[in-house]
Parts: sequence; C-alpha cells; structure tokens
Amino acid sequence: MQDYTSKDGRKIKMFDHQVEAVEFAIKRQKCILAHEMGLGKSLMAIMAADKEGFRILVICPASLKINWKREIEKALPDQPIEIVNSDDTVQNWSARWFIINYDILEKKMPMITHLIQSRFDTLILDEAHYIKGKSIRSACVVGGKVKKSDGTYITQKGIAPQMKNVYLLTGTPLLNRPIELFNLLKAIEHPLGQKRTEFARRYCGAFLKQIMRRDGRMIRYVDETGATNLNELREAIRFQLLRRKKDEVLDLPRKMVSVMECDMDREYQRQYDTAWDSYLDFLQANPFPERNMDNILMARHLVEIQKLKQVCSLAKVKRMARDIENAIEQDEKVIVFSQYRNTISEFQEELMEKGIRCVTLTGDDDSESRQRAVDRFQDDPATKVFVANIKAGGVGLNLTEASIVMFADMDWSPEIHNQAIDRAHRIGQTRMVNAYFYVCPGTIEDDIMEILNSKKGVLDKVMEGKQETIRTDSVQAEFLRRMAGRA
Repeated sequence: MQDYTSKDGRKIKMFDHQVEAVEFAIKRQKCILAHEMGLGKSLMAIMAADKEGFRILVICPASLKINWKREIEKALPDQPIEIVNSDDTVQNWSARWFIINYDILEKKMPMITHLIQSRFDTLILDEAHYIKGKSIRSACVVGGKVKKSDGTYITQKGIAPQMKNVYLLTGTPLLNRPIELFNLLKAIEHPLGQKRTEFARRYCGAFLKQIMRRDGRMIRYVDETGATNLNELREAIRFQLLRRKKDEVLDLPRKMVSVMECDMDREYQRQYDTAWDSYLDFLQANPFPERNMDNILMARHLVEIQKLKQVCSLAKVKRMARDIENAIEQDEKVIVFSQYRNTISEFQEELMEKGIRCVTLTGDDDSESRQRAVDRFQDDPATKVFVANIKAGGVGLNLTEASIVMFADMDWSPEIHNQAIDRAHRIGQTRMVNAYFYVCPGTIEDDIMEILNSKKGVLDKVMEGKQETIRTDSVQAEFLRRMAGRA
C-alpha cells in the first residue's frame, strides 16, 4: 500500500492498483473502471473526483446510497454530502456531493439540470451496467429518445454529455454481449459509442430476425445478441477501460466453490413431481420451437419453470439450516442467497427456531433498513447469518465478516453468482471463502448447473482474449431447448 494525497493534503492509504486507477481516471477524464468486485472501485472514483471535480454527482442503485455516503465520509470526512430520495426535498443545495439512485432519475431530471448549472462537472456511475438497455434511466444518463410504458416518447438531453469528468464503475464483464457495452461507451464519448447500428453490425453480428407469432403475424427485428470481433473491440476500448483481477493485484485468501447435493423429502418430491407434470402439460399445449424463439413464449415457459425452481429451493431450507448451525459452532458467519421471498422467510423462521440470530435483505427494504442489516451483520458478534435476495444483496455490499456463502437456488447468469460471492471475497477478507451451491439431484437443477458451468467457461475465455466469438443463446434458451427435447 502507499499514501495517496487528497486535494486538501490528507494522506490516504491506498493499494497500488487503486492509485493506478485514480491516475488513469484523471488522465482520461471519461473512462470505465471495470475491476473485479471487491477491489475498492468506490475509493478509486472518490479520489479521482475529489482531485478533478468541482462538484460531484453519484448515481447508484438505491440500496447503495448510504454506503456511498459512508465511503465518501471515510475518505473525505469534512465534505458536505446530500442524499436525494424520491419524496424528500433537498436539504443542502451547497453540498459538494449529491447521491441519487437510478430509479428516480426521470423524476429528478429538473433538479439535476439545476445542479449541472450550479457547476456540477463530475459524474460517478456505480454499477454502470444499469444503463445497458433502451430504458428511460439510460436515456437520462446518455441522452436519447425512449418509449414509455404508456406509449408516449420522452427525449432526454442526458447527464453524461454535460459533464467534464465521467467515471463508470462496473465489476460485471460486458464483452460476452457487447451491445450491453454500447451505452457505457456512449457515456464516456468513445468513438464506438456514436452509432448503435454500426456497433451492432461489427461487434454483435446483428442481423434481421423474423418470428412467427401464434396468431400468424410475422415480427421482424434486429437481433443484437451476438458477440463478434472481440479482440478488435478489446483493442479499441483499452485506452478508456481499465480492468484488474483480484489475483493480479491482491494477495487475498483463496475462494473455493463446491456443489452440495441435497435430497428432497417425500412431501417436496411430491410437490416437484406435480409441478413437473403440470409443466409437461403446458409444454404440449405451448411447444417450444427449435428456431426463432418468441420472447413472449419464452417468458411464459420461464414462469412455469420458476414453479419447479421454487420447490427445489424450499426443499433445501432444513438441510442448509443444519449446515449453518454446524458452521456457527465453528465460529463462522454465513451469507445465504435466494431468489425467492418464501425461501427467505422459511430461513428466517427456521433459524429463529434454532435460536440463531439473522438479518434479512430483500428488494422491499428501503436503503436505511438495508444498511442496518449490513451493520448488524458486520458489527454484532451475535448476528451470525445474513439472508438476502440475490439481486438485492448480491451487489455493492461489504460482508467480509462471513467466510461461507450458500446458494439455495441459482440465477440464470454465472456473473450474478460471482458478484454475490464477492460480497465476502474482497478487500478486508482474511480467511478463505467457501461458496456452496445446494442442488437437488434428479431435478432441473442438474441441467441448470451444467449449463451455467459451460457458460462460465466460455465467458472466462472471452474476458481473457482467448475467444473471438461466442454463441448468442442465453442460459434460459439452452435450458428450455433441453426441456423440450426431454418432454
């Protein structure tokens, strides 16, 4: 580590890779910091913004606003910070730092316009992949015209183009689907972010696709989900994108990932068999085509599949609770992730019956409740378990008190799992982190795990520059094809 001097002369301890990133950001002015999760990207951006920015706007997920305030206060304790909430009025218009969440950008655009006119010149975009699609939040950040849910269109000038400094933070690799990188490149005014059509044709293998709907109508659209000429893309963006991996820059403890088989009891097996029979009936009535998948039909299939996944998830609660009990007896703390509210509730009830103190975090919790849950887990020796929704709790949180991470069910993306594990495997962790995926053998979870492992292997090759193109099929599409072939 080394001392880094802030704008006001304060000495701050930083790792070498963090200082490198600060200098990179200052030199580029507009760039993407794509370090792996857990390498301290927040501090990198804070120090770069402090050196170069007059006033700074931070945009992040709602659950991370309080955490951002704490990170700024820790590095720069004397600087005024304002958190902007949906219904609250601004308390301190003279604050140097304003923190706002993506979900309220459209509503707060008049206020943000006022801030920009008040000499705001620096933008930090945390979890920058939130702007990857054609959404209103994306238009608010990069500008453009977007269709609203009521059918009307809205045109936004965009925040990023009006800023002198733009620092985008993301630990999620985007090269597996380059179209998701386009808005990020647009935000930093990279030449490849100018024309979406040309970008999609060159790097996404874009082509006109046709799908026949059940009512006989033909739908035509441009398929941008491919990935081509990736080595060329890497070379083109390397001057404005910096990525470092943990094993390159830190001597962190190891991270071990294991699969734990978990048999269903008779009652859950009966529920699963009933749900499987229902899905087969649905599949017969709604056959899945071999080609040209209708996204609406895919969504309907996935809704049915969720019923099977939820049964598997609930079937593991008692077994996992016993394993948690054993871990606590060895003086360990544990993080548990699930997609399902019912599973989280069952864990809470099961752990309470065993006298194990836990906290929970779901998408329904406000930012204050989320931060209280994190603080209790990190600071209270008696709070042993953190049970969270994988989407709500899998990003932006520091949970280094745990060295064991358990998954009651699986998302469709291997990167979602990596982000979740890295809540524990990050700067500050001193022990080896063990991640356990609990799988019910003989169920659809066998297939999901196999496809996820295959997908992760391909993505690793893409990120390391060992593969130039990849298949466009999503995990969901490949899984549904398997189910159709098995019916």
